[in-house]
Amino acid sequence: MQVIEENIPENSKTSIFCATILTSNHKKGLASMPNRWLSNLLEPLLIIMGIILVSAGSGVFQNQTPSLLTYWDSLRKVAAELSQPFQLVYINPLSDVERELFPIIFTAFLSSAKIVFLALIIAISASVLMLVIYYSAGKWLKGTIKSFSFLVSSLPDIFIISALQIFVIWFFKQSGILLIDVASAGENQVILFPAVTLSILPAFFFLGLMVSFIKEEEGMPYVELARGKGLTKYKLLFIHIIRNILISLTYHSKQIVWMMLSNLLILEYLFNVFGVTAFLFTYNTPSIFAITAILLFLPIYILLKGMQFLVKRRIGKEMSL
Repeated sequence: MQVIEENIPENSKTSIFCATILTSNHKKGLASMPNRWLSNLLEPLLIIMGIILVSAGSGVFQNQTPSLLTYWDSLRKVAAELSQPFQLVYINPLSDVERELFPIIFTAFLSSAKIVFLALIIAISASVLMLVIYYSAGKWLKGTIKSFSFLVSSLPDIFIISALQIFVIWFFKQSGILLIDVASAGENQVILFPAVTLSILPAFFFLGLMVSFIKEEEGMPYVELARGKGLTKYKLLFIHIIRNILISLTYHSKQIVWMMLSNLLILEYLFNVFGVTAFLFTYNTPSIFAITAILLFLPIYILLKGMQFLVKRRIGKEMSL
């Protein structure tokens, strides 16, 4: 074997070595594919099982003392009801009227989804606009924007929601002009005002992240190269920097989603929106809680996995959201 190796030219040895490494890595990648698919399949199933286990938690203290027996009975009842979801009903505590859960829960879910996705679009658009202003501003204005952003971000959610509602009512009393509906009434569900309100904190959160990312990007070699080629300040910002910043923002997408969902629960109550909050708190039973939580979880999980896939295609590297 040693004689054969000695007769092989040096460049051929290098080629054989590289080919061996690539083949080995390819085999490892193929071997890990079933494990990855299994992990992606098991992850949502385990989370759904966890939601069901938590939803039956009220059974532990059913008799005012912790009991695994009552928890087991509650869990069995939840599992039996979830096996026939279209038979589930809820009772309105005000009218004492019993209604079927489906399909009305989809109406509530759609209202919440409209508010969240509209708020997300407004937040991203507003933060990009504020970033452009920040990028083109002088030192004093940059400091003012950062201070204002920090001030708004530190305010409690309920204070911002209440302040906006009070301002709209005050303006209506002073001028007779109703800028926007401040609460839902019957079938007239407000969407725009809750979405604008929900977008405020994420917009300034986005801005803070973007400002820190832009400082990192400006030190990158490609920025110096682009400037050397004569790219203007704004072409560099829109063609290269913002694109890379938006990819970096996806790493914080889970934090942003949970921030918006936690605010949504307060917001729907204060704006009297018939959304998922009603089924989590007002019409709450263990089975309805489980159905509502699963309906909330699945779209978010699919969205995060979709973003993970797109970012992987874009940067060629596996990431976990």
